[in-house]
Amino acid sequence: MSTRILSRLQPPDTSYWAILKLSLPVWISNVAIVGGATLDTLMTGHLGSTDLAAVAIGLAVSVSVFVALVGVMQGLSPIAGHHYGAGHHERIGFELHQTIWLAILLAIIGMGLMCYTPMWMTLTNSTGRVAEIATNFLLINAIGLPAAMAGRAYMAMNAAVSRPKVAMWIALSMLAVKAVTNYIFIFGWAFIPSFGGAGCAISSTINAFLSLFLYWVIWHYDSFYAKMRQKRISMPNRKALTNLLKLGIPIGLSAFFEVTSFTFMTIFISRLGADVVSAHQIVANLTSLFYMAPLAIGVTSSVLVSQSLGANSPETARMATYKCLKFCICLAVFVSALLYFCKYFFVGLYTSDLDVIKVSTYLIGFASIYHVFDAVNCVGSFSMRGYRITFLPMIIYGVFLWGLGLGLGSILTFTDYLSPAPMGAAGYWTAITIGLTLSGIIVGLCAVYVARAFAHGHKVWLR
Repeated sequence: MSTRILSRLQPPDTSYWAILKLSLPVWISNVAIVGGATLDTLMTGHLGSTDLAAVAIGLAVSVSVFVALVGVMQGLSPIAGHHYGAGHHERIGFELHQTIWLAILLAIIGMGLMCYTPMWMTLTNSTGRVAEIATNFLLINAIGLPAAMAGRAYMAMNAAVSRPKVAMWIALSMLAVKAVTNYIFIFGWAFIPSFGGAGCAISSTINAFLSLFLYWVIWHYDSFYAKMRQKRISMPNRKALTNLLKLGIPIGLSAFFEVTSFTFMTIFISRLGADVVSAHQIVANLTSLFYMAPLAIGVTSSVLVSQSLGANSPETARMATYKCLKFCICLAVFVSALLYFCKYFFVGLYTSDLDVIKVSTYLIGFASIYHVFDAVNCVGSFSMRGYRITFLPMIIYGVFLWGLGLGLGSILTFTDYLSPAPMGAAGYWTAITIGLTLSGIIVGLCAVYVARAFAHGHKVWLR
């Protein structure tokens, strides 16, 4: 690209207002998506601890598989963002097609994993009615996995080209549909019988296919995408898929380590009884909802960094990284205080069971501590994705979230090797708090180092 062409490229706006403007639709989208799981938890919570425990197990397994596979597809975002910043719009449609091919392959793998329910029931030590509901939940959810995976490709592309409102409106629409269909299939209506906790999965599968259809219609008929669309479907391209996998596999593993540090906690904690796993699920769902804000800012940081580098402006990328980190830390401190001081109110929205409330409010104390560091983790790692640095966060998450979070957590929870007596669920929450705190500090410092090195034209040893 000539110097003359580079001079015409405009880097994105990185003011705090621009960050908020881009983050808000992403946040609303993610809250709406997680809101589906929240509806599952809220509605089944009123059926009793058996259905709630089964849904907690089903969600834990489904989310573990889905997030790991979707993470592999997230290489699209920095690639498409770079093309958008560089003005190579015609390449975006090609990369989208490659990502959808990848989504189909990954969905086949994911369906196999989700359908192998005896393994998951053995891991969770689930029997009787809990195992029956959880098994049905997983089998039904597996049907919607290909549509859910392909839909996330469109969602990543829209974020990369600064069009997050498309995903926002679709997610909000699907949340409304989810509320209605959840009620129908969980409790029954007219000629439709009650499916209990498994009804949540039927609703989610319907949503997955409906949202994919909406994304497809908008992509093909909105004039904004005309310069990005391909005239015909691009067949799988080895080089493009290799580039996607080179970025996406570490991202997928990072996401897998991060999310499964909580979902596997659910699986292992399920051995402690329905009341304990129900309390854990409530707090995990609450923290997931609050995590959507730093996640939205993280997505924004990745988009702004990749667009800035595409426009050949590493200094703008540095400013985007710094401002997103500052914005996120301030917001996370406020949210942590809100979560702690209003814990009885939040837990009361989920259940009226006094035993579950007692355990839930105790566990929230851990969540209110680690949330700030979890937020730094998110924005720091997403910023580095914009710089196409994905391997280091993967290693950090593996060591601190699995090694400390799950490894140390298992010791504290089930043994008395490091404590006077087994700590129960608090053991996992203690360990994950330590892991997230340490990883947040390291990832945040690395993101600052990378941004500064790129801005000054220095070699980055982390690549």
